[in-house]
Amino acid sequence: MPIGYALHSMLNMNEYGFDDDDIYSKRIRYGPLFWGVALATTNFPDLAWILSDIKLLHVEVGRVALSSAIITDLLSWLLLVLSTAIAGETTTFTLVYSIIFVGFCLLVLRPLLAWLISRDEREDQSGGGRSYDELHLYYLLAAVPFFGFITDSIGCQSMLGAFMLGVIMPKGVLKKTLMEKVEDFVCGLMMPLFFLIIGLRTNIHTLFGGDPGFATIVVIIFLAFGAKVLSTFLAAVFLNNMSSRDGLALGFLMNTKGLVSLIIINTARDLKALTNQSFSAMILAFWVMTTAVNPILSKTYKPIKNLSKYKRITIDGLKEDSEFRILTCIHNPRNISSFVNLLEASNPTKQSPICTIAVHLVENTGRASAMLILNDACKISEEEINGLPPIHFMNSFEKLEARNKAITVQQLSAVSSYSTVHKDICSLAEDKKVSLIVVPFHKQSTNAETILAPGEKKGYSPFRDVNRNVMNNAQCSVAIFVDRGLSSLVHKHPVVDGEDDDKHRVQRHYYMFFIGGPDDHEALAYAWRMSKDPRASLSVIRFVPSELGGVDHNHQNLHDKISIDNQKDADDEFIKQFKFESRNSPNIQFLEKVVDKSDDVMKVIGNLEDKCDIFFVGRGRGTLSPLMKVLSDWMEFPELGPLGDFLVSSSFIHYASVLIIQQGDTSIEDEEEACDQGQLKEHAAGRMTLSVPEVETPEFAPFVHRRGRSMRIHDQ
Repeated sequence: MPIGYALHSMLNMNEYGFDDDDIYSKRIRYGPLFWGVALATTNFPDLAWILSDIKLLHVEVGRVALSSAIITDLLSWLLLVLSTAIAGETTTFTLVYSIIFVGFCLLVLRPLLAWLISRDEREDQSGGGRSYDELHLYYLLAAVPFFGFITDSIGCQSMLGAFMLGVIMPKGVLKKTLMEKVEDFVCGLMMPLFFLIIGLRTNIHTLFGGDPGFATIVVIIFLAFGAKVLSTFLAAVFLNNMSSRDGLALGFLMNTKGLVSLIIINTARDLKALTNQSFSAMILAFWVMTTAVNPILSKTYKPIKNLSKYKRITIDGLKEDSEFRILTCIHNPRNISSFVNLLEASNPTKQSPICTIAVHLVENTGRASAMLILNDACKISEEEINGLPPIHFMNSFEKLEARNKAITVQQLSAVSSYSTVHKDICSLAEDKKVSLIVVPFHKQSTNAETILAPGEKKGYSPFRDVNRNVMNNAQCSVAIFVDRGLSSLVHKHPVVDGEDDDKHRVQRHYYMFFIGGPDDHEALAYAWRMSKDPRASLSVIRFVPSELGGVDHNHQNLHDKISIDNQKDADDEFIKQFKFESRNSPNIQFLEKVVDKSDDVMKVIGNLEDKCDIFFVGRGRGTLSPLMKVLSDWMEFPELGPLGDFLVSSSFIHYASVLIIQQGDTSIEDEEEACDQGQLKEHAAGRMTLSVPEVETPEFAPFVHRRGRSMRIHDQ
């Protein structure tokens, strides 16, 4: 505010020689006050749009900016009332009666309106709810100018009265009906007319046609732009211990101007507190500030994510007594029952409960900013969105929580474009420290046919792009669930006294096909968890390539040889641990099949006789097994992996659901291990360099140089 005051004085240093008896000469001296208030303002709606566009809405800087903008908006309205009173002739009168008016509205009129509306709705319960006709709306709209007249008569702006009428209006059918009737008229006609008037009042020729000159105007705009950035940067870095990078980004975000700033400047112009030149200079400065924020931050600022917290948050890395966090994405009503049954089958217990974040994906087709709506806190419209009634969406998970106390569900709606919604999903998963994201397959598979999902055209589905983007960007594990009628674990028939309760329980059987690699480790860990339910059984089949179908080591470089050997060692160790810890589990069966080629794998799967509820497979990302080479060439859906694509596309395997799992990104952990254990790098002409780390153990000092060394290996 002091900088705004000084900049106004710099622009109008020759405008204070007017007659003190002239009322406009007195008011012109209060112009710097309005400049300071307007320059300190941050517009909350425009800031939310910008944060949504550049995908900073759910990161720490975005949260701080939004919270600060709310406080700034509130203080700006209060300072506007104060500035208007000071610029007038009746300062004390205006302030006192403004406070009395606001208190009367909040303490008297608001409870009275709530009582009248509730009584009116209770008297009309026969029709299933109260519906208001045009007469009620006419009375409310007539109250708008009446409230504005009251505040205008006490020396305050008329907008304060209309604003207070909206504040005291109780939530309910009447408020919703009024908003539906008025919102399009206000946003589509009145606001554009307001901006039109602002543009007509702006005269650029007064800025560059005379005093104080073009250079001075440019300097003033630059200083006005830097004032908010510098002040916010200093407060963020030195008072709140933010990084310099985040503090600078926060400064740019807080420079966002909008409707409130324009109202402040326009009010000052109406009061003759600003000249045409001062008004035009500030409008131009606001335009530059708000226009520059989005492109500058989108090109220069990318949030640094603390990926180290995902170092061990995988299904395989979860402890037996830790909470299992799952994020599910819901496209349409069929996904609800699918995920409810899957969550029940995931063996939630008191020792290891399941916390689920159920996200309903809603396409954002308008200009309104993307958002995450907490369904428990915000009453969203009961109209169907993407064919899914929100009331059905919420009730299904509420019933699940009531049936199983070890499951908690937080329900949200993600309103965003399908091309960018994966960023919201991944950001939410990182914020909630989720171990697994489960997305539904973009095609609705049944035992008889494949149905196109809502929003899917023949040959293209936006949900397939969403699934692929989530798998490519998520740091935690991701699973694609292909539901083919997974049954519920609830009792289908009432239990008769004296009968064994287990007879009425739904028994399930799972198959897990193990080829090798981190994704298969994660898939087996999830299947292993589900098999600990006494109503479930698990058969693990490991496919091992024979000597005939094995790898031709003569045509491989050293790097591939070492990678295959390391992967095989890791697989053997994982299977060894699994067999040891499940040795006393009668419902777990382990088989090892030696096969020559991919056809043998398909034949073994096709000849399975036991009824299966879910097939578990890993996506096989980065797997070097020769058994998957042929299947990789045939893949229709690469995001499912070779074996997952075969299970989904095969016509003779249509009776069981399929869960394809990809392990979370462990690149950070791998880099740290590479730094600790040395790195093998391949150079030109087949030369390999193995960088040995520094050895700190004293007893090895005579044999290995403490600074480390490099050994060259020539691949023959």
